[in-house]
Amino acid sequence: MVRPMQGEDGGEESNMREAPFRDWLKNERGLSDRTVGSRISNCRRVERHEGDLDGHYDSDELGGLLQRLDPTQPEHGISITGNVYNGTATLKSAVALYRDFRKGAERSVASGCIPEMRRPKRRQRPGPKTQWPAWPHPKDEDLLELARTMAPFVRFLDPGIVEAVTEDNRRFGSEWSASLEALGIDPAIYLWEGSPCAFPGVRRYAGSTEIAVFRKRTETGEAPPQCLSLDDNDYPKHLWAFVFTSKPFRKRGPPGYQLAHLFDHKEYGSRLHDELDTPRGFEESVLPYGLFTSAANSVYAPGTFVKPTDFSPKLRSLIQRRAQQLYDNVCCLAPPPLKVKPCTDPDWAVDNFQWSAPVGRMEWVADFLEFRRRRIDELIERRSAMDDEQD
Repeated sequence: MVRPMQGEDGGEESNMREAPFRDWLKNERGLSDRTVGSRISNCRRVERHEGDLDGHYDSDELGGLLQRLDPTQPEHGISITGNVYNGTATLKSAVALYRDFRKGAERSVASGCIPEMRRPKRRQRPGPKTQWPAWPHPKDEDLLELARTMAPFVRFLDPGIVEAVTEDNRRFGSEWSASLEALGIDPAIYLWEGSPCAFPGVRRYAGSTEIAVFRKRTETGEAPPQCLSLDDNDYPKHLWAFVFTSKPFRKRGPPGYQLAHLFDHKEYGSRLHDELDTPRGFEESVLPYGLFTSAANSVYAPGTFVKPTDFSPKLRSLIQRRAQQLYDNVCCLAPPPLKVKPCTDPDWAVDNFQWSAPVGRMEWVADFLEFRRRRIDELIERRSAMDDEQD
């Protein structure tokens, strides 16, 4: 076993290739500075207890360490506050990223594609000081008026539809979880207790490399991490298409309306941990991939309202709390231990706004559930075949 390296002060130092790993996370994975910092911190933490990651990689490409970080049967000695399963899964995800980084670096060296050195920036002559004008921002009463206008046009799925997906996950969750875990995918990312995730294992692509792979502009020869398949934005719309047209999504939705996610489902640039409450003492980052196809995490809204709801925290919070009001009794809206933040401003209470009735036809839900079961089985079989080819 590779042992931790002791610093001069008796503390443990990090031996991993931190600077290039940080650049890789930002440039190849497209992660935000905050998420990059979390992943680096996760890897440091693993090194403090389990030893040098590069030593493990040189020994067995981190295979033994990743096995000890199995969240269902953890065999590591890392102290975790809170949910041991989620904490272990987060650490395992960070170590898996470091393994992918090392593999990518070795391929670059083998192919002769050595990254160019950054050129020093030229010093520019000082010029006259200029700045953008400070235009006024909407006041709270302006946002309230916009919210009152917007609320009747936001379309939520009928709670019965969300409940049907959640119950189907309970029925097949154990089977799918076992298949995901066998493929090295943490099932808790998608199938937490009460999860309304419509397609467990499907997530949105992230970063330039995954976008290029999805659009078939390049090939990596490796399956993307922590998922069965990447998607642009079709899978979240299949359920909506079925409950209105009885068929899968075919690249055309309701005229003038666009699908909007309530909570961020991507790891980079995510506002998830700012918009949801986290219990005290819980320091791990929860991967949000299961929210991508969650039946309770999307609405259709007029295209004219999509940007305001993207960038206004008050408007986003209002719609999120409306979803909680509709679905709190039929599913667990966010992956534990995250919870929807309450509203302390009475002017923004959900009941102060006029909402349209939830939508969707229940008679076609059974057809959707059968469609998604076949699709998930196909994705599991395809991913298994990909892993077999790599072996």
